[in-house]
Amino acid sequence: MKERVEDVAHKIFFEICGKKPTEIDLFFLDTIHFPKIDYLPIMTVYLPMPRKINGHSVYEGIVFSEYESGAQTIWNLFFATVCHAAAHASVTDFSKYQNWIKDKDKDKAYKTIEKIEDIKINHFLKTFFPEYYQGINKINNAFKIINEKNIQDKLTYKRNKFIDRFGSKKKIEDVIKNNIIKLDSKDKNKIIEIADKLYFNQNIIEEENAPYVDHYTQQNNAINWKQNVTINPSGTVEKNVQNFIDIWFEQQKRRDKTRKKYGGLTHDLNFDKIEFAPENIGEYLRLRNATHMFLKKMSSQMKLVPNIMDEGIPEDMGLLQMQAAIQAVAAQNNSIQIFEQDDYRKIEEEWAVVLDTSSSMRLKFDEMKKFAIALGEAANDVNSKNGKWGFFTFNNNFRIVKDHYEKYDQTARSRVGGIEITGLSFIGDAVKLCTRILERENIEKKFIFLITDGQQVGTLGNNKDMEDAILEARKKGITVIAIGLPEGITKVFNLCIPYESLRKTVAKFISAYARISGEDT
Repeated sequence: MKERVEDVAHKIFFEICGKKPTEIDLFFLDTIHFPKIDYLPIMTVYLPMPRKINGHSVYEGIVFSEYESGAQTIWNLFFATVCHAAAHASVTDFSKYQNWIKDKDKDKAYKTIEKIEDIKINHFLKTFFPEYYQGINKINNAFKIINEKNIQDKLTYKRNKFIDRFGSKKKIEDVIKNNIIKLDSKDKNKIIEIADKLYFNQNIIEEENAPYVDHYTQQNNAINWKQNVTINPSGTVEKNVQNFIDIWFEQQKRRDKTRKKYGGLTHDLNFDKIEFAPENIGEYLRLRNATHMFLKKMSSQMKLVPNIMDEGIPEDMGLLQMQAAIQAVAAQNNSIQIFEQDDYRKIEEEWAVVLDTSSSMRLKFDEMKKFAIALGEAANDVNSKNGKWGFFTFNNNFRIVKDHYEKYDQTARSRVGGIEITGLSFIGDAVKLCTRILERENIEKKFIFLITDGQQVGTLGNNKDMEDAILEARKKGITVIAIGLPEGITKVFNLCIPYESLRKTVAKFISAYARISGEDT
Protein backbone atom coordinates (compact mmCIF):
# COMPACT_ATOMS: atom_id res chain seq x y z
CA MET A 1 0.00 0.00 0.00
CA LYS A 2 1.36 3.39 -0.98
CA GLU A 3 1.73 5.73 1.97
CA ARG A 4 -0.42 8.85 2.18
CA VAL A 5 -0.05 12.11 4.08
CA GLU A 6 -3.14 11.26 6.16
CA ASP A 7 -1.67 7.89 7.18
CA VAL A 8 1.63 9.42 8.32
CA ALA A 9 -0.12 12.26 10.15
CA HIS A 10 -2.50 9.78 11.78
CA LYS A 11 0.46 7.80 13.10
CA ILE A 12 2.22 10.92 14.44
CA PHE A 13 -1.00 12.14 16.07
CA PHE A 14 -1.61 8.94 18.04
CA GLU A 15 2.06 8.51 18.94
CA ILE A 16 1.95 11.96 20.57
CA CYS A 17 -1.41 11.66 22.32
CA GLY A 18 -1.00 8.04 23.43
CA LYS A 19 -4.68 7.26 22.83
CA LYS A 20 -6.44 4.61 20.73
CA PRO A 21 -8.08 5.52 17.39
CA THR A 22 -11.43 4.34 18.79
CA GLU A 23 -11.22 7.06 21.48
CA ILE A 24 -10.83 10.05 19.14
CA ASP A 25 -12.34 10.94 15.78
CA LEU A 26 -9.74 12.47 13.45
CA PHE A 27 -10.72 14.09 10.15
CA PHE A 28 -8.46 15.53 7.44
CA LEU A 29 -10.56 17.95 5.36
CA ASP A 30 -9.93 20.20 2.37
CA THR A 31 -13.14 22.13 3.09
CA ILE A 32 -11.91 24.06 6.16
CA HIS A 33 -9.22 26.71 6.54
CA PHE A 34 -8.28 26.29 10.19
CA PRO A 35 -8.13 23.42 12.71
CA LYS A 36 -11.10 22.78 14.95
CA ILE A 37 -11.64 20.56 17.98
CA ASP A 38 -14.98 19.44 19.44
CA TYR A 39 -14.53 17.89 22.86
CA LEU A 40 -17.98 16.45 23.50
CA PRO A 41 -19.52 13.88 23.37
CA ILE A 42 -16.34 12.34 21.92
CA MET A 43 -13.24 14.33 21.07
CA THR A 44 -13.35 15.12 17.36
CA VAL A 45 -10.41 16.78 15.62
CA TYR A 46 -10.73 18.46 12.21
CA LEU A 47 -7.45 19.25 10.48
CA PRO A 48 -7.27 21.30 7.26
CA MET A 49 -5.51 19.99 4.18
CA PRO A 50 -3.81 22.16 1.53
CA ARG A 51 -5.96 23.10 -1.45
CA LYS A 52 -6.06 25.32 -4.51
CA ILE A 53 -8.33 28.32 -4.97
CA ASN A 54 -8.28 30.24 -8.26
CA GLY A 55 -4.97 28.65 -9.19
CA HIS A 56 -3.24 29.59 -5.92
CA SER A 57 -2.24 27.21 -3.14
CA VAL A 58 -3.78 28.18 0.20
CA TYR A 59 -3.30 26.92 3.72
CA GLU A 60 -4.41 28.28 7.10
CA GLY A 61 -5.01 31.82 5.90
CA ILE A 62 -1.92 32.11 3.70
CA VAL A 63 -1.92 32.42 -0.08
CA PHE A 64 1.04 31.09 -2.05
CA SER A 65 1.44 32.18 -5.65
CA GLU A 66 2.80 28.73 -6.46
CA TYR A 67 2.83 25.50 -4.47
CA GLU A 68 6.54 24.78 -4.97
CA SER A 69 7.64 28.00 -3.27
CA GLY A 70 5.20 27.54 -0.39
CA ALA A 71 5.53 23.78 0.17
CA GLN A 72 7.98 24.04 3.07
CA THR A 73 5.78 26.53 4.93
CA ILE A 74 2.55 24.66 4.18
CA TRP A 75 3.78 21.33 5.52
CA ASN A 76 5.62 22.98 8.40
CA LEU A 77 2.29 24.46 9.51
CA PHE A 78 0.52 21.16 8.86
CA PHE A 79 2.99 19.32 11.08
CA ALA A 80 2.59 21.94 13.84
CA THR A 81 -1.21 21.59 13.54
CA VAL A 82 -1.02 17.81 13.99
CA CYS A 83 1.29 18.14 17.00
CA HIS A 84 -0.80 20.84 18.69
CA ALA A 85 -4.07 18.93 18.25
CA ALA A 86 -2.46 15.67 19.43
CA ALA A 87 -1.16 17.40 22.56
CA HIS A 88 -4.74 18.56 23.27
CA ALA A 89 -5.90 14.97 22.86
CA SER A 90 -3.34 13.88 25.45
CA VAL A 91 -3.69 16.68 27.99
CA THR A 92 -7.06 18.43 27.71
CA ASP A 93 -9.93 17.11 29.81
CA PHE A 94 -12.84 19.33 28.86
CA SER A 95 -15.20 17.69 31.35
CA LYS A 96 -13.52 19.74 34.12
CA TYR A 97 -14.96 22.90 32.59
CA GLN A 98 -18.46 21.60 31.80
CA ASN A 99 -20.21 23.07 34.82
CA TRP A 100 -17.98 26.14 34.98
CA ILE A 101 -18.79 27.22 31.42
CA LYS A 102 -22.56 27.27 32.00
CA ASP A 103 -24.18 30.72 31.99
CA LYS A 104 -20.96 32.39 30.87
CA ASP A 105 -20.18 34.34 27.74
CA LYS A 106 -19.07 31.54 25.36
CA ASP A 107 -16.39 33.57 23.56
CA LYS A 108 -14.76 34.74 26.80
CA ALA A 109 -15.09 31.32 28.44
CA TYR A 110 -13.52 29.44 25.53
CA LYS A 111 -10.75 32.02 25.25
CA THR A 112 -10.01 31.38 28.93
CA ILE A 113 -9.99 27.60 28.53
CA GLU A 114 -7.79 27.83 25.45
CA LYS A 115 -5.27 29.98 27.32
CA ILE A 116 -5.00 27.47 30.17
CA GLU A 117 -4.86 24.41 27.94
CA ASP A 118 -2.35 25.90 25.48
CA ILE A 119 0.03 26.57 28.37
CA LYS A 120 -0.39 22.96 29.47
CA ILE A 121 0.13 21.44 26.04
CA ASN A 122 3.17 23.61 25.25
CA HIS A 123 4.70 22.36 28.49
CA PHE A 124 3.76 18.80 27.49
CA LEU A 125 5.43 19.11 24.07
CA LYS A 126 8.49 20.86 25.51
CA THR A 127 8.91 18.04 28.04
CA PHE A 128 8.20 14.97 25.90
CA PHE A 129 8.76 16.15 22.30
CA PRO A 130 11.37 18.94 22.58
CA GLU A 131 12.36 18.93 18.90
CA TYR A 132 8.72 19.27 17.84
CA TYR A 133 8.26 22.07 20.37
CA GLN A 134 11.29 23.94 19.03
CA GLY A 135 9.83 23.81 15.52
CA ILE A 136 6.46 25.08 16.76
CA ASN A 137 8.15 27.86 18.76
CA LYS A 138 9.93 28.92 15.58
CA ILE A 139 6.55 29.33 13.88
CA ASN A 140 5.22 31.30 16.86
CA ASN A 141 8.14 33.74 16.71
CA ALA A 142 7.74 34.18 12.95
CA PHE A 143 4.05 35.06 13.30
CA LYS A 144 4.75 37.48 16.16
CA ILE A 145 7.01 39.39 13.78
CA ILE A 146 4.37 39.25 11.01
CA ASN A 147 1.67 40.50 13.35
CA GLU A 148 3.89 43.31 14.70
CA LYS A 149 4.33 44.58 11.14
CA ASN A 150 0.57 44.74 10.72
CA ILE A 151 0.07 47.02 13.72
CA GLN A 152 -0.90 50.48 12.47
CA ASP A 153 0.21 52.62 15.43
CA LYS A 154 3.77 51.45 15.97
CA LEU A 155 4.53 53.96 18.75
CA THR A 156 1.49 52.96 20.80
CA TYR A 157 2.26 49.32 20.15
CA LYS A 158 5.88 49.64 21.32
CA ARG A 159 4.82 51.56 24.43
CA ASN A 160 2.25 48.92 25.29
CA LYS A 161 4.74 46.13 24.66
CA PHE A 162 7.20 47.79 27.04
CA ILE A 163 4.53 48.07 29.74
CA ASP A 164 3.45 44.48 29.16
CA ARG A 165 7.02 43.22 29.30
CA PHE A 166 8.15 45.01 32.43
CA GLY A 167 4.88 45.97 34.09
CA SER A 168 2.42 44.14 36.29
CA LYS A 169 0.68 42.33 33.42
CA LYS A 170 3.86 40.44 32.55
CA LYS A 171 4.37 39.45 36.16
CA ILE A 172 0.78 38.24 36.48
CA GLU A 173 1.12 36.21 33.26
CA ASP A 174 4.30 34.53 34.55
CA VAL A 175 2.68 33.67 37.87
CA ILE A 176 -0.41 32.21 36.20
CA LYS A 177 1.70 30.25 33.71
CA ASN A 178 3.83 28.75 36.50
CA ASN A 179 0.73 27.89 38.52
CA ILE A 180 -0.83 26.13 35.55
CA ILE A 181 2.33 24.15 34.80
CA LYS A 182 2.63 23.04 38.43
CA LEU A 183 -1.04 22.04 38.66
CA ASP A 184 -1.97 18.56 39.72
CA SER A 185 -4.14 17.34 36.82
CA LYS A 186 -6.62 15.95 39.38
CA ASP A 187 -6.96 19.27 41.23
CA LYS A 188 -10.14 20.50 39.55
CA ASN A 189 -10.78 23.26 42.10
CA LYS A 190 -7.44 24.94 41.42
CA ILE A 191 -8.03 24.85 37.66
CA ILE A 192 -11.45 26.50 38.11
CA GLU A 193 -9.89 29.11 40.41
CA ILE A 194 -7.39 30.08 37.70
CA ALA A 195 -10.14 30.00 35.05
CA ASP A 196 -12.21 32.46 37.11
CA LYS A 197 -9.27 34.85 37.45
CA LEU A 198 -8.61 34.81 33.68
CA TYR A 199 -12.29 35.03 32.76
CA PHE A 200 -12.78 38.23 34.75
CA ASN A 201 -9.43 39.68 33.62
CA GLN A 202 -9.47 39.13 29.86
CA ASN A 203 -6.77 41.76 29.34
CA ILE A 204 -4.27 39.26 30.73
CA ILE A 205 -4.95 36.85 27.88
CA GLU A 206 -2.66 37.51 24.95
CA GLU A 207 -4.22 36.95 21.53
CA GLU A 208 -2.84 33.84 19.84
CA ASN A 209 -2.34 34.53 16.13
CA ALA A 210 -0.52 31.41 14.98
CA PRO A 211 -2.77 29.74 12.35
CA TYR A 212 -2.10 26.15 13.44
CA VAL A 213 -3.87 26.76 16.80
CA ASP A 214 -7.55 25.85 17.08
CA HIS A 215 -9.97 28.49 18.42
CA TYR A 216 -13.63 28.37 19.35
CA THR A 217 -14.02 31.80 17.76
CA GLN A 218 -11.88 30.96 14.72
CA GLN A 219 -13.33 32.19 11.45
CA ASN A 220 -14.44 29.48 9.05
CA ASN A 221 -13.04 31.58 6.23
CA ALA A 222 -9.82 33.52 6.26
CA ILE A 223 -10.42 37.28 6.15
CA ASN A 224 -7.00 38.90 6.26
CA TRP A 225 -5.02 36.69 3.91
CA LYS A 226 -1.25 36.68 4.32
CA GLN A 227 0.93 36.40 1.24
CA ASN A 228 3.83 34.00 0.58
CA VAL A 229 4.96 33.53 4.19
CA THR A 230 8.22 31.59 4.49
CA ILE A 231 9.02 29.50 7.56
CA ASN A 232 11.74 26.95 6.92
CA PRO A 233 11.82 23.95 9.29
CA SER A 234 14.95 22.33 10.68
CA GLY A 235 16.11 19.13 12.34
CA THR A 236 13.55 16.37 12.93
CA VAL A 237 10.71 18.64 11.87
CA GLU A 238 12.42 19.27 8.52
CA LYS A 239 12.62 15.50 7.89
CA ASN A 240 8.90 15.12 8.59
CA VAL A 241 8.06 18.11 6.38
CA GLN A 242 10.12 16.78 3.47
CA ASN A 243 8.42 13.41 3.87
CA PHE A 244 5.01 15.08 3.61
CA ILE A 245 6.10 16.98 0.49
CA ASP A 246 7.33 13.82 -1.24
CA ILE A 247 4.24 11.76 -0.35
CA TRP A 248 1.80 14.55 -1.30
CA PHE A 249 3.24 14.84 -4.80
CA GLU A 250 2.64 11.15 -5.56
CA GLN A 251 -0.68 11.14 -3.75
CA GLN A 252 -2.05 14.03 -5.81
CA LYS A 253 -1.03 12.34 -9.06
CA ARG A 254 -2.99 9.23 -8.10
CA ARG A 255 -6.04 11.23 -7.01
CA ASP A 256 -6.06 13.40 -10.13
CA LYS A 257 -5.97 10.28 -12.27
CA THR A 258 -8.96 8.78 -10.43
CA ARG A 259 -10.96 12.03 -10.50
CA LYS A 260 -10.35 12.36 -14.24
CA LYS A 261 -11.66 8.82 -14.79
CA TYR A 262 -14.94 9.55 -12.98
CA GLY A 263 -15.26 13.07 -14.33
CA GLY A 264 -15.60 11.70 -17.86
CA LEU A 265 -18.71 9.75 -16.85
CA THR A 266 -20.75 12.60 -15.35
CA HIS A 267 -21.31 15.01 -18.23
CA ASP A 268 -25.14 14.93 -18.09
CA LEU A 269 -25.64 14.24 -14.37
CA ASN A 270 -26.68 16.65 -11.63
CA PHE A 271 -23.95 15.99 -9.06
CA ASP A 272 -22.19 19.11 -7.78
CA LYS A 273 -18.87 17.30 -7.67
CA ILE A 274 -17.11 13.94 -7.60
CA GLU A 275 -14.84 13.59 -4.57
CA PHE A 276 -13.27 11.14 -2.17
CA ALA A 277 -15.21 10.51 1.04
CA PRO A 278 -13.75 12.03 4.24
CA GLU A 279 -11.97 9.63 6.56
CA ASN A 280 -12.58 8.57 10.16
CA ILE A 281 -10.87 5.33 11.12
CA GLY A 282 -12.05 5.60 14.73
CA GLU A 283 -15.72 5.52 13.73
CA TYR A 284 -15.08 2.60 11.37
CA LEU A 285 -13.40 0.59 14.14
CA ARG A 286 -16.26 1.29 16.56
CA LEU A 287 -18.86 0.23 14.00
CA ARG A 288 -16.87 -2.84 13.03
CA ASN A 289 -16.66 -3.92 16.67
CA ALA A 290 -20.43 -3.46 16.99
CA THR A 291 -21.13 -5.58 13.89
CA HIS A 292 -18.35 -8.16 14.17
CA MET A 293 -20.60 -11.24 14.28
CA PHE A 294 -22.69 -10.06 11.34
CA LEU A 295 -19.58 -9.31 9.27
CA LYS A 296 -18.28 -12.81 9.85
CA LYS A 297 -21.61 -14.46 9.08
CA MET A 298 -22.24 -12.51 5.87
CA SER A 299 -18.72 -12.99 4.52
CA SER A 300 -18.46 -16.71 5.28
CA GLN A 301 -21.90 -17.63 3.92
CA MET A 302 -21.69 -15.50 0.78
CA LYS A 303 -18.31 -16.97 -0.12
CA LEU A 304 -19.96 -20.41 -0.22
CA VAL A 305 -22.79 -19.37 -2.54
CA PRO A 306 -22.45 -21.35 -5.81
CA ASN A 307 -23.37 -19.72 -9.09
CA ILE A 308 -24.27 -21.03 -12.54
CA MET A 309 -20.66 -21.90 -13.36
CA ASP A 310 -20.19 -24.25 -10.37
CA GLU A 311 -21.91 -27.25 -11.93
CA GLY A 312 -19.95 -30.24 -13.19
CA ILE A 313 -16.86 -32.10 -12.04
CA PRO A 314 -14.62 -30.10 -9.66
CA GLU A 315 -11.38 -29.01 -11.31
CA ASP A 316 -8.02 -30.35 -10.19
CA MET A 317 -7.11 -27.57 -7.86
CA GLY A 318 -7.24 -26.90 -4.14
CA LEU A 319 -5.55 -28.57 -1.17
CA LEU A 320 -3.92 -31.93 -2.08
CA GLN A 321 -5.18 -34.81 0.10
CA MET A 322 -2.24 -37.24 0.16
CA GLN A 323 -4.20 -40.33 1.33
CA ALA A 324 -6.80 -39.86 -1.43
CA ALA A 325 -4.02 -39.40 -3.99
CA ILE A 326 -2.37 -42.70 -2.97
CA GLN A 327 -5.72 -44.50 -3.25
CA ALA A 328 -6.43 -42.98 -6.67
CA VAL A 329 -3.04 -44.10 -8.03
CA ALA A 330 -3.27 -47.60 -6.51
CA ALA A 331 -6.81 -48.15 -7.79
CA GLN A 332 -6.12 -46.35 -11.08
CA ASN A 333 -9.41 -44.52 -10.47
CA ASN A 334 -9.50 -40.98 -11.89
CA SER A 335 -12.91 -40.29 -10.36
CA ILE A 336 -11.47 -40.12 -6.84
CA GLN A 337 -11.23 -36.45 -5.87
CA ILE A 338 -7.75 -35.79 -4.54
CA PHE A 339 -8.11 -32.03 -4.02
CA GLU A 340 -10.12 -30.53 -1.19
CA GLN A 341 -11.73 -27.19 -2.03
CA ASP A 342 -12.28 -24.85 0.90
CA ASP A 343 -15.01 -22.93 -0.91
CA TYR A 344 -16.95 -22.92 -4.14
CA ARG A 345 -15.24 -21.62 -7.25
CA LYS A 346 -17.02 -18.63 -8.69
CA ILE A 347 -16.92 -16.80 -11.95
CA GLU A 348 -16.03 -13.15 -11.91
CA GLU A 349 -18.54 -10.73 -10.46
CA GLU A 350 -18.43 -6.95 -10.45
CA TRP A 351 -20.18 -5.06 -7.68
CA ALA A 352 -21.07 -1.44 -7.05
CA VAL A 353 -22.19 -0.86 -3.46
CA VAL A 354 -23.79 2.60 -3.27
CA LEU A 355 -25.16 4.18 -0.09
CA ASP A 356 -27.66 7.05 0.03
CA THR A 357 -26.34 9.68 2.48
CA SER A 358 -29.01 12.35 1.91
CA SER A 359 -30.87 14.06 4.75
CA SER A 360 -33.95 11.86 4.29
CA MET A 361 -31.93 8.87 5.56
CA ARG A 362 -31.28 10.45 8.95
CA LEU A 363 -33.80 8.41 11.01
CA LYS A 364 -32.44 5.01 10.05
CA PHE A 365 -28.92 5.88 8.97
CA ASP A 366 -26.96 4.47 11.93
CA GLU A 367 -28.42 1.01 11.31
CA MET A 368 -28.13 1.25 7.52
CA LYS A 369 -24.50 2.31 7.87
CA LYS A 370 -23.80 -0.83 9.91
CA PHE A 371 -25.31 -2.93 7.13
CA ALA A 372 -23.18 -1.07 4.56
CA ILE A 373 -20.05 -1.93 6.55
CA ALA A 374 -21.09 -5.60 6.70
CA LEU A 375 -21.79 -5.61 2.96
CA GLY A 376 -18.44 -3.93 2.23
CA GLU A 377 -16.51 -6.58 4.16
CA ALA A 378 -18.49 -9.33 2.43
CA ALA A 379 -17.85 -7.75 -0.97
CA ASN A 380 -14.15 -7.75 -0.27
CA ASP A 381 -14.15 -11.43 0.71
CA VAL A 382 -16.42 -12.62 -2.12
CA ASN A 383 -14.46 -10.75 -4.79
CA SER A 384 -10.97 -11.09 -3.32
CA LYS A 385 -9.79 -13.72 -5.83
CA ASN A 386 -11.38 -12.97 -9.17
CA GLY A 387 -13.85 -10.11 -8.93
CA LYS A 388 -13.98 -6.33 -8.77
CA TRP A 389 -16.04 -4.09 -6.54
CA GLY A 390 -16.48 -0.45 -5.66
CA PHE A 391 -18.09 1.37 -2.75
CA PHE A 392 -19.69 4.79 -3.21
CA THR A 393 -22.01 7.22 -1.43
CA PHE A 394 -24.21 9.94 -2.84
CA ASN A 395 -26.40 12.92 -2.00
CA ASN A 396 -25.98 15.93 -4.28
CA ASN A 397 -22.31 14.91 -4.43
CA PHE A 398 -20.94 11.53 -5.50
CA ARG A 399 -18.21 10.27 -3.19
CA ILE A 400 -15.69 7.51 -3.77
CA VAL A 401 -15.21 5.27 -0.75
CA LYS A 402 -13.41 2.56 -2.69
CA ASP A 403 -12.66 2.60 -6.40
CA HIS A 404 -12.82 -0.74 -8.25
CA TYR A 405 -9.04 -0.67 -8.65
CA GLU A 406 -8.25 0.27 -5.05
CA LYS A 407 -7.61 -2.22 -2.28
CA TYR A 408 -10.01 -2.33 0.63
CA ASP A 409 -7.27 -1.15 2.98
CA GLN A 410 -7.22 1.25 5.92
CA THR A 411 -7.78 4.20 3.59
CA ALA A 412 -11.03 2.81 2.19
CA ARG A 413 -12.18 1.62 5.59
CA SER A 414 -11.45 5.08 7.03
CA ARG A 415 -13.69 6.56 4.34
CA VAL A 416 -16.49 4.22 5.44
CA GLY A 417 -16.08 5.63 8.95
CA GLY A 418 -16.25 9.18 7.59
CA ILE A 419 -19.66 8.74 5.92
CA GLU A 420 -22.09 11.42 7.12
CA ILE A 421 -25.68 12.48 6.41
CA THR A 422 -26.35 15.71 4.50
CA GLY A 423 -27.79 17.17 1.33
CA LEU A 424 -30.19 16.15 -1.44
CA SER A 425 -30.82 12.71 -2.93
CA PHE A 426 -29.94 12.04 -6.58
CA ILE A 427 -30.81 8.33 -6.70
CA GLY A 428 -31.33 8.21 -10.47
CA ASP A 429 -27.98 9.89 -11.13
CA ALA A 430 -26.23 7.53 -8.71
CA VAL A 431 -27.62 4.47 -10.53
CA LYS A 432 -26.67 5.96 -13.93
CA LEU A 433 -23.12 6.64 -12.79
CA CYS A 434 -22.72 3.18 -11.24
CA THR A 435 -24.03 1.66 -14.49
CA ARG A 436 -21.38 3.55 -16.47
CA ILE A 437 -18.69 2.45 -14.05
CA LEU A 438 -19.69 -1.22 -14.33
CA GLU A 439 -19.95 -1.03 -18.14
CA ARG A 440 -16.22 -0.40 -18.42
CA GLU A 441 -15.39 -4.01 -17.52
CA ASN A 442 -15.99 -7.12 -19.62
CA ILE A 443 -17.36 -9.18 -16.71
CA GLU A 444 -20.39 -11.45 -17.03
CA LYS A 445 -22.21 -10.89 -13.72
CA LYS A 446 -22.66 -7.32 -12.51
CA PHE A 447 -24.54 -6.06 -9.46
CA ILE A 448 -25.60 -2.69 -8.10
CA PHE A 449 -26.45 -2.89 -4.40
CA LEU A 450 -28.40 0.30 -3.68
CA ILE A 451 -28.91 1.14 0.02
CA THR A 452 -31.60 3.83 0.19
CA ASP A 453 -35.01 4.82 1.53
CA GLY A 454 -36.12 5.63 -2.02
CA GLN A 455 -36.90 9.29 -1.31
CA GLN A 456 -35.38 11.14 -4.23
CA VAL A 457 -35.06 14.88 -3.62
CA GLY A 458 -33.51 17.52 -5.85
CA THR A 459 -34.04 16.26 -9.41
CA LEU A 460 -36.93 16.69 -11.82
CA GLY A 461 -39.06 13.63 -12.33
CA ASN A 462 -38.14 12.15 -8.95
CA ASN A 463 -39.21 8.47 -8.93
CA LYS A 464 -39.54 8.29 -12.72
CA ASP A 465 -35.93 9.39 -13.09
CA MET A 466 -34.87 6.67 -10.64
CA GLU A 467 -36.99 3.98 -12.36
CA ASP A 468 -35.70 4.90 -15.83
CA ALA A 469 -32.11 4.63 -14.57
CA ILE A 470 -32.75 1.20 -13.02
CA LEU A 471 -34.47 -0.15 -16.14
CA GLU A 472 -31.57 1.08 -18.28
CA ALA A 473 -29.11 -0.71 -15.98
CA ARG A 474 -31.09 -3.93 -16.22
CA LYS A 475 -31.20 -3.71 -20.03
CA LYS A 476 -27.42 -3.71 -19.91
CA GLY A 477 -27.36 -6.94 -17.90
CA ILE A 478 -26.83 -5.38 -14.47
CA THR A 479 -28.73 -6.81 -11.50
CA VAL A 480 -30.04 -4.02 -9.27
CA ILE A 481 -30.86 -4.91 -5.67
CA ALA A 482 -32.35 -2.32 -3.31
CA ILE A 483 -31.86 -2.54 0.46
CA GLY A 484 -34.05 -0.32 2.61
CA LEU A 485 -37.14 -0.08 0.44
CA PRO A 486 -40.37 -1.85 1.44
CA GLU A 487 -41.15 -4.93 -0.65
CA GLY A 488 -43.43 -4.17 -3.57
CA ILE A 489 -42.87 -0.40 -3.50
CA THR A 490 -41.58 -0.64 -7.06
CA LYS A 491 -41.17 -3.56 -9.44
CA VAL A 492 -38.32 -2.07 -11.44
CA PHE A 493 -35.64 -3.58 -9.17
CA ASN A 494 -34.53 -7.18 -9.56
CA LEU A 495 -35.12 -7.42 -5.84
CA CYS A 496 -36.14 -5.21 -2.89
CA ILE A 497 -35.12 -6.02 0.68
CA PRO A 498 -36.79 -3.93 3.40
CA TYR A 499 -34.57 -2.88 6.27
CA GLU A 500 -35.68 -4.31 9.61
CA SER A 501 -33.00 -5.12 12.16
CA LEU A 502 -29.38 -5.74 11.21
CA ARG A 503 -29.74 -9.44 12.02
CA LYS A 504 -32.85 -9.92 9.88
CA THR A 505 -31.57 -7.81 6.99
CA VAL A 506 -28.27 -9.72 6.84
CA ALA A 507 -30.16 -13.05 6.81
CA LYS A 508 -32.55 -11.87 4.07
CA PHE A 509 -29.69 -10.48 2.00
CA ILE A 510 -27.68 -13.73 2.15
CA SER A 511 -30.76 -15.69 1.07
CA ALA A 512 -31.53 -13.24 -1.74
CA TYR A 513 -27.94 -13.23 -2.98
CA ALA A 514 -27.85 -17.05 -2.99
CA ARG A 515 -30.98 -17.07 -5.13
CA ILE A 516 -30.15 -14.29 -7.55
CA SER A 517 -26.46 -15.18 -7.95
CA GLY A 518 -27.47 -18.52 -9.41
CA GLU A 519 -29.79 -16.98 -11.98
CA ASP A 520 -28.67 -16.47 -15.53
CA THR A 521 -29.17 -12.71 -15.75
